[in-house]
Amino acid sequence: MTEGIQLTALDGANPLAFLAALGSLRLLDLRFPERGIRLHWSRDPVWRPCLTDTGLAASGLPSTLRGAASAPSGAFGALGKNLTVDRATFENFVRSALGAASPKDRRAADFAAAFGSESLGDAKKNRIYYTDLCFISGSGHQDFLATVAGLGRKVTEEHIRAALFGPWKRDKGLSMRWDPADAAQYALQWSDPSGEGASAVWGANFLAIEALPLFPAQPTSRGLKTTGFRQPLRRDEPEFRWPLWTAPLTCGAVRSLLTLGEMHKPVPDHESLLARGVAGIYGARRARFGQGANFKVSFRPASAL
Repeated sequence: MTEGIQLTALDGANPLAFLAALGSLRLLDLRFPERGIRLHWSRDPVWRPCLTDTGLAASGLPSTLRGAASAPSGAFGALGKNLTVDRATFENFVRSALGAASPKDRRAADFAAAFGSESLGDAKKNRIYYTDLCFISGSGHQDFLATVAGLGRKVTEEHIRAALFGPWKRDKGLSMRWDPADAAQYALQWSDPSGEGASAVWGANFLAIEALPLFPAQPTSRGLKTTGFRQPLRRDEPEFRWPLWTAPLTCGAVRSLLTLGEMHKPVPDHESLLARGVAGIYGARRARFGQGANFKVSFRPASAL
């Protein structure tokens, strides 16, 4: 194992930072599948991710990640700006993604599995049920797929460098709303900030999008369920839970780890999880702010479980 690259600006207690770390791992795994690149977390004093066996210097990481971007935005064009599409439209998108898939390139298919399912839908609204990680769907002129495409066009190596190594700086627009700071900005200001528009750490959002294929959505007898989410009570907003592990794991091992049932018990089985190398678990609830059609969805601040 070669010396690792610590991503010093990513805090494991922040869901956006966690997703950005996983997106970085997935991109590197796609770019260099033969290297067995791994990711783990160390605490000093907060949890920071570390990439090992990359074969790269820290200075070369941003350009490699920018060049490896896998979100095939052109393939999403059939869905329009958002995931609020009817079942027939999404089924055609899935068929196209599967038809284009190959052993070496299944990017569109992986994103299709993360976006939702044509098997379940809301008949009243004539649309599919989609991933719990979709926080924007047109309200306040914020669009999920349009934001993905915008980040793909505008994010530079410097945006990625700042996301990984700091300092974090928010630019106007292009927020996937996965940073709890989005909720704090809305809830704690004297006036309604909706007219000011969204802002975001572009590089972190860009990388976090690349983690979506690690969180597929599956039809179940209780509706569509997104990997990583639990819903304690029927009327509660779903809670996103994620593990922090200390042993270096490949992307495939991380994908498996994210599905562990022990993490989603009301009281996680820490002894069992520690035996698997999971030293910490965090959870963050989705929250909806605002009234009527101009509502916002964000994560509440995370808590250790």
